[in-house]
Amino acid sequence: MPTTPYITPDRRLTLDSILGMCQEFKSHHGAWPRVTASAEDFAAAGVQGVSGADIERALRTQSNGLADDPDFAEMRSLVFLRGGWDVNISFIDPEYCKRMPDEQLARLVDSLHLEGSQQGLELAGSTSTTWVDLPLEADWRTGHSARVPVTDELIAYVGLSGLIYGNDVATIRDRYYLQVIPNGRLYMKYSTILGSRYVGTISPEKLEDLRQRLVGQAEEIRAGAGTAPAAKKAVPAPVLLTLAKELALMTVVDGKLQLPKQQLAHYDDISRLMGKAGGRYVTGRKQFVFDAGIDCADVLRRLVAGETVNFQQEHQFFATPEAEAIEAAKELEKALGTLRGKRILEPSAGDGRLANAARQLGAEVVTIEAWNVNAIKLRAQGYDVIERDFLSVTPAEIGTFDAVLANPPWTKNQDIFHTMHMLKFVRPGGALSVIMSPTWLEGRTKAHAQFKEFLDSQDVTLSHIEAGTFKESGTNYPAVRLGFRDVNAPRAAEDFQYECAPEAAAEEEEFALTMQ
Repeated sequence: MPTTPYITPDRRLTLDSILGMCQEFKSHHGAWPRVTASAEDFAAAGVQGVSGADIERALRTQSNGLADDPDFAEMRSLVFLRGGWDVNISFIDPEYCKRMPDEQLARLVDSLHLEGSQQGLELAGSTSTTWVDLPLEADWRTGHSARVPVTDELIAYVGLSGLIYGNDVATIRDRYYLQVIPNGRLYMKYSTILGSRYVGTISPEKLEDLRQRLVGQAEEIRAGAGTAPAAKKAVPAPVLLTLAKELALMTVVDGKLQLPKQQLAHYDDISRLMGKAGGRYVTGRKQFVFDAGIDCADVLRRLVAGETVNFQQEHQFFATPEAEAIEAAKELEKALGTLRGKRILEPSAGDGRLANAARQLGAEVVTIEAWNVNAIKLRAQGYDVIERDFLSVTPAEIGTFDAVLANPPWTKNQDIFHTMHMLKFVRPGGALSVIMSPTWLEGRTKAHAQFKEFLDSQDVTLSHIEAGTFKESGTNYPAVRLGFRDVNAPRAAEDFQYECAPEAAAEEEEFALTMQ
């Protein structure tokens, strides 16, 4: 008989609740569920209305409240650091995601020594070892490679963690290495392919003790304390390339950036840089793909040259969340009585969130967008796009509108100047709904003061949008929405005469977006 699905749009899930369902499944069946587990398999374990595919879909889409679960956010961060993209059922399996026990982790860290030190020479003479990749920060640079012994504990950990080459002494020595990163996390990484397994995290105090010990060993080596002959020849450490040189190994293939075949020591940094530039990693192909309109060859050239490419910040594009877009469109609908058949303008239209909300209420929407990437997206949705900077467009060119609906750029008071320019496009008696930075509310510059004075002369309402609303778009900053009714453009122009000269603009308060 049919059962009510456990995972539904109105049911908020947490990582704990999903883990609970999986653990119930394991208690009954003796094994962690997989994607292929049926609803009947879960029902037999006492969990009704869910299958392995349902759980996999919820994990991969961050649906039903998971995106707000801090434990889930930490889990996603861990997936990313391990070279993955999505949380899945296999990843949250405790056996698959096995971490080294704290006591063993402490012993592993204590056994780490520089190759040329007395301890390192004794270590190399008594047991098999594997190479250690230390942080690249200046205060970690010793001029010497480091190694750890391949102990029974390390062999057991590699076996539990599922590293593909196995866990005998020879494969650990030749196929893997240990990586220490500045936040205290330790990973076992492959020497010849991409991928790693999380070993554990040591405390800041333990990390600092390790750094000081290695620095001290380097000083001893320079003083001649570590000159005893090694019992066996140490295996040379892999040659590390700089971040720029590893980026230069990437190639452009059919408009995508292809990773090289060799292991990249700076993969995590490369992945973060690509993400900021708008790249999305495709695991099976080992490629970063970009939106149409982005020249990935130019992105790669700029990254190799040491630039940080962030088109979102360059174009001040922070998409309006769907719920806020609908609310703003409904505000216009109240002001005009209906949007059906009304001519609406969305300047700086981005990917069309506001335009879509107005169109769904029957409006005829004209869009203006300067960034070609978003212009392409707008055309794909059926919009005719004026591909220019909004401030360069005049009413004489495109006419006036029943209303303007907008979320303009915010930095350096751009939202104020864009808003004043928008009013010129509103027909007498029309309306304007605009999302802005709240900086002008408390700001003390000339532009802020004159804008507040101008608003006192208008029929305008102000609604606060709380911090975090735009989190999915890349900023945690709060916002405000201004709703203008019965707009009279000539009167608005008279009421607001402030013109910001170039030399004055440099003195205005600069609004800085808080990026995630």
